[in-house]
Amino acid sequence: MGLNKFSAKYRDKSTEHNVNVGVFTWNDDKGIYYAYSPALDLSGYGKNKTEAIKSFETAFFEFVKYTSNKNTLFEELEHLGWTINRKKKKMIAPSMTELLEENETFRDVFDKPGVELVNKKVELAAV
Repeated sequence: MGLNKFSAKYRDKSTEHNVNVGVFTWNDDKGIYYAYSPALDLSGYGKNKTEAIKSFETAFFEFVKYTSNKNTLFEELEHLGWTINRKKKKMIAPSMTELLEENETFRDVFDKPGVELVNKKVELAAV
């Protein structure tokens, strides 16, 4: 199993937010590749690992865009188990232990053979 680190910078009107989460990738017996972040409960898929990661990036961008437009980004992250310090504008993802305890989908993914972590840095433009 591998874990890929996904890093992004998000800038809203007044603040820059750095986001670092693990993204797990694997393929199924039909040859479909998946990229999944348990910290965000977001996934992507494709015909290969590159397409799956790109699909995940699209899902991530849309998640940030939507929640930012609705002013619910922090609330959604808190719902997913993140620790948010609004004064310092700091966001901390839940630990691997917390994710395994709380997220049944992640427990299923974590035990799959051939799952690996990907390192990917992305910078988000202001939304």
